Amino acid sequence: SSESISEAMFINWCEQSAVPYQKYSHRTDIPCGSTIGPMTSAKLGVRTVDVGNPMWAMHSIRESAGVDDHLGIIKVLKCFFLEA
Repeated sequence: SSESISEAMFINWCEQSAVPYQKYSHRTDIPCGSTIGPMTSAKLGVRTVDVGNPMWAMHSIRESAGVDDHLGIIKVLKCFFLEA
């Protein structure tokens, strides 16, 4: 659901906040899960960037995520709300 302008804005907020980011796109020949991002952006017609914290073993009983990643997205969102 991300598009070029919103992606560039998000990268800018990451850089302003000194938060590392990573781009991801899945292979088109291997099916994988999705988020509600594409459906929501199509219905609302607003600029969208689909982001999330990295996780190991999502939906597993041993699912885990890093605290630093959570703190990083908080910094980026603060930057977004201060600019909005």
